[in-house]
Amino acid sequence: MKIYLTTDTHFNHVDKMIEYCNRPKNYEVKIIQDFQLLKDTDLLIHLGDICIGNDLTIHNEIIERLSCRKVLVKGNHDRKSNNWYMAHGWDFVCDYFSMKRHNKQILFSHIPRVWDGYYDINIHGHFHNANYRRWEDIYKKAYNAGQKLLALEYNNYKLFNLDKVLS
Repeated sequence: MKIYLTTDTHFNHVDKMIEYCNRPKNYEVKIIQDFQLLKDTDLLIHLGDICIGNDLTIHNEIIERLSCRKVLVKGNHDRKSNNWYMAHGWDFVCDYFSMKRHNKQILFSHIPRVWDGYYDINIHGHFHNANYRRWEDIYKKAYNAGQKLLALEYNNYKLFNLDKVLS
């Protein structure tokens, strides 16, 4: 099983993503094209902020059509109930979770979690291609060498392979 990660897809938020993150107009198309490469045996972990509005349409037309297993780590824009997301294509929904892979204890979250030393790495999204130092003090305190920001803007809107992220 291959494990892939994505974050901050922000479907239906094109104008603001172009303004805030300098995304290309076709970023949604790029993301969807990469989603279509996922196989039944793959696992997709989405680190939050799926869309802004039109949740039902996005889930019916994109998420539910993916044949892989899907985990949603809810972001600040994912405001529906866990049950709603489970009923619309996700296999597991949470605020954060951990797993061990390649002898590393990994914490997956949308925003960086305050570092307690238990985890080897905290993989998160939320900041896009913005400088995290501009953000609130809580994030500054959370950030250290164990944090790994994933930003679609730095990956040409492609999925991240977890094994490559960890290597």
